[in-house]
Amino acid sequence: AANDAQQCGFCTPGFVVSMRAALDKYPNPTPEQIEAALSGNICRCGTYEQMRQAIVQLTRKGG
Repeated sequence: AANDAQQCGFCTPGFVVSMRAALDKYPNPTPEQIEAALSGNICRCGTYEQMRQAIVQLTRKGG
């Protein structure tokens, strides 16, 4: 909620699956690895930056 990363929920499953696969491959991903992992997702609300920020925060916290 802090990053307003989710809006309508249409793209959420794609982001979740993409990041799960990336975290399996890179347990401590760099911002570039996060960007690459999310590059195939389409978000009709345009929350790409908020989603990236939320994921960076979660990976830094070990979440």
